Amino acid sequence: MKFITGLLCLFSIFIGNFAYGGNKPSVAVMYSNPPEEILYLYDWIIVDPTTFDIKFHKEKYYMKRHGKIIAYVSLGEDNENHMPQTCIIGKNNTWKSKIIDIRKPECQEKIFKRIKILSKDYDGFMLDTLDSYQLVLPKKEWKNYENAEAELIQKIKELYPEKILILNRPFRIFSKVKKFINGVVAESLFYGLNKNHDYIKMPENGTQWLINKLTGIKNSGIPVIVIDYTDNRTVAMQDAEKIENLEFIPWVTDKNLKHIGEGIYHFIPRKIAVIYDETIDDNPAHQMAQLPLEWLGYAPVLFKYNSKNLPELDDSYRGILIWLMNGIKPENRKTFENWLLKEIKTGKKVFLVDPYNLFDYNFLKRLGIKAFDNKAPVTTEFKLIKSPADFGFEIEGKPEPTDILLKPFNGTPIVKYENRVGQPFVPAALMNWGGYANQDILIKTMQDITLWVLNPFSLFQKIYGYIPAYDVTTENGRRIMTVHIDGDGFEGKADFPPFKFSGEVIRDEIIKKYPVPHTASVIVGVITDLHPKLSKKFKEIANSIFSLKNVEPASHSYSHPFDWYDTLRMSEGLPPQNKGLEYGHNLPIPGYKPSLNKEIIWSINYINRYLTPKNKKAKVFLWTGDCVPPKEAIELTYRAKVYNVNGGDTSATFNSPFLYLISPMGINKGKYFQVYAPVQNENIYTNLWRNFGGYVRVIQTFKLTDKPRRLKPINLYYHWYSGQKIASLKALKKVYKWALSQKPIPEYLSNYAQKVMEFRGAALAKRKGKWIFKTAGGLRTIRIPVSKGYPDIKNSKGVIGYRKINNSLYINLDNSGNYELKFSKTDKNPFVVIESNGIVTDFKKEKGNYKISFKGYIPLEITIREEGCDVKSSGNPEIFKEGSIIRFRFKEKTGSIEATCKN
Repeated sequence: MKFITGLLCLFSIFIGNFAYGGNKPSVAVMYSNPPEEILYLYDWIIVDPTTFDIKFHKEKYYMKRHGKIIAYVSLGEDNENHMPQTCIIGKNNTWKSKIIDIRKPECQEKIFKRIKILSKDYDGFMLDTLDSYQLVLPKKEWKNYENAEAELIQKIKELYPEKILILNRPFRIFSKVKKFINGVVAESLFYGLNKNHDYIKMPENGTQWLINKLTGIKNSGIPVIVIDYTDNRTVAMQDAEKIENLEFIPWVTDKNLKHIGEGIYHFIPRKIAVIYDETIDDNPAHQMAQLPLEWLGYAPVLFKYNSKNLPELDDSYRGILIWLMNGIKPENRKTFENWLLKEIKTGKKVFLVDPYNLFDYNFLKRLGIKAFDNKAPVTTEFKLIKSPADFGFEIEGKPEPTDILLKPFNGTPIVKYENRVGQPFVPAALMNWGGYANQDILIKTMQDITLWVLNPFSLFQKIYGYIPAYDVTTENGRRIMTVHIDGDGFEGKADFPPFKFSGEVIRDEIIKKYPVPHTASVIVGVITDLHPKLSKKFKEIANSIFSLKNVEPASHSYSHPFDWYDTLRMSEGLPPQNKGLEYGHNLPIPGYKPSLNKEIIWSINYINRYLTPKNKKAKVFLWTGDCVPPKEAIELTYRAKVYNVNGGDTSATFNSPFLYLISPMGINKGKYFQVYAPVQNENIYTNLWRNFGGYVRVIQTFKLTDKPRRLKPINLYYHWYSGQKIASLKALKKVYKWALSQKPIPEYLSNYAQKVMEFRGAALAKRKGKWIFKTAGGLRTIRIPVSKGYPDIKNSKGVIGYRKINNSLYINLDNSGNYELKFSKTDKNPFVVIESNGIVTDFKKEKGNYKISFKGYIPLEITIREEGCDVKSSGNPEIFKEGSIIRFRFKEKTGSIEATCKN
């Protein structure tokens, strides 16, 4: 693949307000399968179709907004042997490719065929190698070739008028094609490559010649993108600014176009690669470390340790956390050490757990850690010399007996001890490359509960640095409330008159009486095949539920598998491995042979065809049984374009108020992601359905996950069988009443799942003193410590307000997915939306004028703060004013606020 030597631009006929401004897009060029962050961050992304995973990209149903994806096409050369020999007129020896004679009709047909294939998946084409003919044709034939080239470009535009068309260095044919193209690209303006592909600074005379050429094109109304090459990050940042000052669009990158370059944005990575071993359920890397990393704004990605297949981490990774319970075998250490040093060299921060269990003394020395023998008896205790103020975060800890001591000679101790003979021992330290900690000083396990000795929130922030955090628990200053119902017990009869089916009881006593959004599911096999005589009745009940305005349909599978890995095995004709399941592998549906496709795809299709009204489709698949699906099962939910939720063990109570019992957002299985239920269901709180009124204990979980840090939304999660007992129904009503008393913002579970999916790949960057946030528009809260200041709403974009909660500032965003935040040390905003129970549907800001529209699922409430503003509202809401605070209480579920402010 030839390097792209000239790339993308935009065209004034395309309607839209680009992030860069005016009719100029922001542009990225990557030939290494760009991460989601880049697809969100930039308006236009040039990719190599031979390396870009277009199949997986099309499966990403949650990427509702992202940049246009443009396919690289080599117009003048064939480097993939697509062309017959009759189309070849020579070779480009530098790139070992063949030069095409596009004057021949049969050669043009091959090009059109290639363009047609790409047009199905891509938003446009970047046509490269336009001047390759000059390498082999005599000059007298150039004009003839150029005319054919211009006609070919015109025909491509006529065939695909909606596609973006970009040309690389079309200087000789520009006047002929400028009406048909959307942009021009040129490379190596200030920094480029020589014939040996070494990085060089370009000669001044060549730079000036190219500036003159590009300025003429720019002045004609065609945007110009400049690609420069350097491997020096500082030079890249300075070069990008210099290019932009010339009013060109910059992209400064490496010579292979594999890394995230410097464009109009300076990209800030958020991902943390978490390397673990054993099964993930037995490993604290997922159970313990992932939650605090997420709360700090990082996006953990799990990789199971494989000595022969270490992960290739791109520039979207901020750091690495290595937590291996079994260490690394001596024969595998060299490979792992080389991999780690390479990643450290790229600037990634690394946190090591039990470093002496990973590396030998010599490599630890290279990392700045001295390992030496303990000369005191190993049974004697250590004397504590230094520790942080929050040492003993959940439990007091001390080093276990050890014959190996550690001490950094190029770092700062976090915890320091001394043994009886005066030897120092530093089991946890910050290093210039990150830091390390011995596991026994990091966590401690007591009676199957693992507790933190060190504060993971402060520890990981010291290791990986501060970033503003995307937040999935809160929207418009209010804690999110979701409700979802698993399909179990739908067919059960209530124990009390009039002895309705439990699905009917929950419908009439809960869903209709509490008009908040509900995500309700059924087990399709129960509706259709398990009780054939009642099938018609169950369909009627399901349809009556799914037809309610506040219900979102979901599938809880066809036969309710209890072990999803065994379901996969049986789908493939293999015997199950887990033969001791109390309830069997699934419900006893006559004649059914387990099938992943029927459990997921078929069940969703059945619900959509037979159980829902025409204007509704199932949006969620709720995992059953052990809720531990293999990646093959999760992949099917991606193909069905539905959110997959359930799993996780968030069940902390006042008797066990520990982080161990608060799960992270979910877990990745390879490149697919399972979203955990925010909080566990009533089966856990009722002691496996023995204490029928026990679900009220979930309120303890809601309180513990709100303070001192808001870690979870309020999530009411239960089964239809909660409608079978009077005690369980009463408990459920108490939980609803408590939840609504907290003044939440009610949303569907799919809304929450969308936020989680966006969190994984949401973009973070900086530009000219502002933080840049880019999402698909569903993730609408940023959280910062109160010590970091306040948003300057006037000079920000997409920011409507903020609210202090605990010791954090929750910043409220509109629904655009495109945000710029400028911060101020003082709070001088004249107009601030503090909170609302509705979602922003529109936000307009012009000078001192603000208009914000909201839509809720219950009657709308809005609280604002104004200083010297004339405020108006739609409708006729109740208004309560206390000083500068105004509260609006609408009768309707929609409403708007307008403010005209003097300052």
